[in-house]
Amino acid sequence: MPHHTPSLRPLAAVGLTAALLAYVGCTSSTETTATPPAGSGGSTQTAPKAGGDSKSGAKAESGKSAFPGWPTPAAAILISGEQLGYLEPCGCTQGQLGGLLRRYDLVDTLTAKEKWPLVRVDLGSLIKDPAAARGGPDQTKIKLNVALKALAEMKYNALALSPEDLKVGVDEAVGQFLNLPGDTLKVVAANVTAAGLESKIVPSVRAKAGPVAVGVTAVVDPERLKALKDPALDLLTVKPVDESLPAVLADLEKDTQTQVLLVQASPETAKALAAKYPGFDVVVATATSPDPPKDAEALNGGKTLLVTVGQKGKYVGVVGIFDDPKSPYRYQRVMLGTQYNGPAKPMKTVIEDEYRQTLKDQGIVENFPRHDFIDGVRGATFVGAETCKSCHPNTFARWAGSKHAHAFESLEKDPKPNTIFDAECVTCHTTGFEYTSGWKSPTATAFLKGNQCENCHGPASKHVEQPDNGEFRAALHLTAEQADKNRLCLRCHDEDNSPHFDFAKYYGQIVHKGLDEYKDPKVHQGLPARPAPGGK
Repeated sequence: MPHHTPSLRPLAAVGLTAALLAYVGCTSSTETTATPPAGSGGSTQTAPKAGGDSKSGAKAESGKSAFPGWPTPAAAILISGEQLGYLEPCGCTQGQLGGLLRRYDLVDTLTAKEKWPLVRVDLGSLIKDPAAARGGPDQTKIKLNVALKALAEMKYNALALSPEDLKVGVDEAVGQFLNLPGDTLKVVAANVTAAGLESKIVPSVRAKAGPVAVGVTAVVDPERLKALKDPALDLLTVKPVDESLPAVLADLEKDTQTQVLLVQASPETAKALAAKYPGFDVVVATATSPDPPKDAEALNGGKTLLVTVGQKGKYVGVVGIFDDPKSPYRYQRVMLGTQYNGPAKPMKTVIEDEYRQTLKDQGIVENFPRHDFIDGVRGATFVGAETCKSCHPNTFARWAGSKHAHAFESLEKDPKPNTIFDAECVTCHTTGFEYTSGWKSPTATAFLKGNQCENCHGPASKHVEQPDNGEFRAALHLTAEQADKNRLCLRCHDEDNSPHFDFAKYYGQIVHKGLDEYKDPKVHQGLPARPAPGGK
């Protein structure tokens, strides 16, 4: 068993292209190589010493053990973090990684099937900044609540306090922390306290995993908290890291054998703290990309593992603790791919049933904070493709035969329940979502189902009323060069949903220039525009 001695610590995007295609997801590689134990000579060693064939049956995408060469550990620490709102895999196409259902299956595999004593810790940043989140601020608040429920369901021990999670509003986040389900999960910060929340926001956590006592603490960069500029920060007392961390570490060293530090600051700060406080066996740093390095970095002469688990919940890290003075710790990055496909019924209830039912009940799509369209003709509203059909029948027919036209139907047929009430889905499967006159609901705006003309060209009511008005026509004009330069398609065909998207390759499949002639006098007469939702 490790002890504390130097010898052992070692908008529209959819509008132009290829929903016509099936895409591969975020990543599809396999994960089989174990990280060498701390002090074993760095990443050149491809399998840990001591133990021979793994006794673990934990899954890997190849069908082999996810922990090759490992003997059964005395205990293990599962490390996650920077989920950034990805409750499910990182997009809506085939082959992506991540998701809380898969993480639950991994935890269940390690604890129920492999019988590993397991400590679970999370670096925080469960959600994305509400101002940048596709689903908007209200859905982000719900996501934080769901993510906390999910961690509690998986019996997590510690969640680092994160400035990112406080962006829903310090008072909102603190209220959710206060109502954390169960008694196991604690929000941890050595240098932040909150009066009245001493039982939920704590300086450290002690967790027993089999014969091993693990101590966990976290620190948060005070400058990142100040940057929130939230008046409710007065609820928190924030101290410099160096004023708080030494005492917390000394306290943990009294009665735990392994100490873990979660660092909500820059990766450089995490590395500096690992060097400054070599008492920590494992230091967890924030990531600079979704895909972390396979290996933990060995610091302090092999005494400390510096771990990064990436973003979006695509990976977790596992630190094995062994009764081996020469190699007390081993690290493995675990890719959460389709091999983790157990029923995960408790998590399925939280993620697929309760979450989306809450979105439906709270009217997240209907009540989305909308704004006027400002890049076109002032006062123009969305009218729907059926209106365009009157003068552009051949162009309409080209669109109607594409998958863009049936994008909303794909949500209605989704085996997961209630996706039509999920703003993150609806925004790329309807027309004009987020705008005042755009998509609101199947009842109010049925004429805007799918990815239609106006997702690329803008609201067309003024043009419909006065088709020969040059100003109104010019506002809707869009060239391929403009669409590509403005990255219009990438609003939806992004790295998550279309990681191999190539504008030049796919634009030809939807180009529609010159399909119609306008010799009939009727096309120049104009039509009354459809009123905006709620209009008369």
